[in-house]
Amino acid sequence: MPKRLKIVLLGFLVLVYVSGAIGFFVNPSFFSPYTSITLILTCLVFLSHQPLKQPAYIFSFFCLAAVGFAIEIIGVETGVIFGNYRYGNSLGTKFGNVPLIISFNWAFLINAGVLLAAYFTRHRILMSLLSALIVVAVDVCMEQVAPLMDMWYFKGGVAGLHNYVAWFCITFVASFVLHENFKNGDRKIALIILVLQLITFGSVYLSKFFNFI
Repeated sequence: MPKRLKIVLLGFLVLVYVSGAIGFFVNPSFFSPYTSITLILTCLVFLSHQPLKQPAYIFSFFCLAAVGFAIEIIGVETGVIFGNYRYGNSLGTKFGNVPLIISFNWAFLINAGVLLAAYFTRHRILMSLLSALIVVAVDVCMEQVAPLMDMWYFKGGVAGLHNYVAWFCITFVASFVLHENFKNGDRKIALIILVLQLITFGSVYLSKFFNFI
């Protein structure tokens, strides 16, 4: 993909997230249905900055997405892996009560975790540990606003500790196995996108205190 087109797409994504952060703060019910479209755009922009000419990278990314989707189906149906939860409607089309887009979000988050961890270390185990910590930290932020954005709902309204333990273990294993194919991508784009997401989550969370949600 031409560099100029990548810049244009990234600029558009920034605009979408900034608009979303403001929109969720003011009128969340209007912007919530566009969450799935935003995640699709996010994955496309992220992938456009990764080594797509390397078959091993493509294979790893889509295999991780497929495995993640299978884990989600088992998790939703049994409640064993992450706890008892169900998905809302803002993430779009579902299969087996799991939104299809969630599989790519899995792959993106873990891939981004590896890239950010690679800023600090190239040691395989340390990179995998740091990647897992980064992904769990992002998940902690997401859990605070997921019900407000109609993404998913845990029984009792709160994700249990084993949700985070499961995320840590899964991310560690995936990072350890796939780090060679993930660590050489564009780290800056991973950081930019995660920051944009955290800003949006923060906006949604703050809106609770202003009675918008």
